[in-house]
Amino acid sequence: MEYRVNVCETPPQTVLRIPLEIRPDLLSEGIVGGMGRLTEVAEKAGLTASGAPTITFHRELPAEDAIVVDFGLPIEPAPALGPSSGAEMVIQSPTLVARTSHRGSYRDIDAAYRALREWLRQAGYRPVGPPTEAYLIGPDEVSDPRMLITEIRIPVAPAPAIAVHLATSFPEAVERTRTVMRERGFGVVTEFDVQAALRERTGEHIEEYLILGVCNPQLAGLALATDREAGLLMPCTVVVRADETGVLVEAVDPTLLVQVLARPELAASAEEMRRMLAGALSGLTHPAAAAG
Repeated sequence: MEYRVNVCETPPQTVLRIPLEIRPDLLSEGIVGGMGRLTEVAEKAGLTASGAPTITFHRELPAEDAIVVDFGLPIEPAPALGPSSGAEMVIQSPTLVARTSHRGSYRDIDAAYRALREWLRQAGYRPVGPPTEAYLIGPDEVSDPRMLITEIRIPVAPAPAIAVHLATSFPEAVERTRTVMRERGFGVVTEFDVQAALRERTGEHIEEYLILGVCNPQLAGLALATDREAGLLMPCTVVVRADETGVLVEAVDPTLLVQVLARPELAASAEEMRRMLAGALSGLTHPAAAAG
């Protein structure tokens, strides 16, 4: 199944929220039960629904154990609920979310989550909150799982870095990073071995971790001609660090630094710098791209 992803800002809304327990082996029954509870409380309080019911997962659904999730129902503003209802009304602020829709059984919904998270990685966003599932067509409406439509929403923010993951050794990743940066017109002007420095100065042991400062002379000259304070944006930081499955190479996004420093006149140089850094990191996983 192909998953289309887009990013949008949700409008402010009032939500009826009830924490309830669900089990992975009785997922459909739990969803139906939670929706029934939402409807019961809303009707008893005279509330009017203004959107599809949702579930927010504050941690991953385990394979066997039950977890407590937040069932939600967008409603028209109304007086507060009594404590005996077990529910509360909350005002949700506008939130930037990435979303996609899954059609069919919940047994296959993991594919939608994987596609959404891969899209976030490639598009330069990072999750900043728990996922929410909105049941556009839920099990309380249809009995055929093929008719179910579930929208998955994840709160996001622009990622502060451009990153690639390499399934290789740390020394090889460092050498490849240096080589690709040179091929793309960047000079490596500083290197800082964080692992060695911490071990020597504090006795702390961390994973292999190297910080490189890289600079493109041509872009640096253009930026300095626009604003002498552009030197605050140079050199760009590139981090090479080991993780559980290989090596992560991350480059700071120059466009975010321009926003932080409120220097819109440097936007063109920063965009070009980001394009070149992204091309260099892409070359780490696709060597032919680096040569081009």
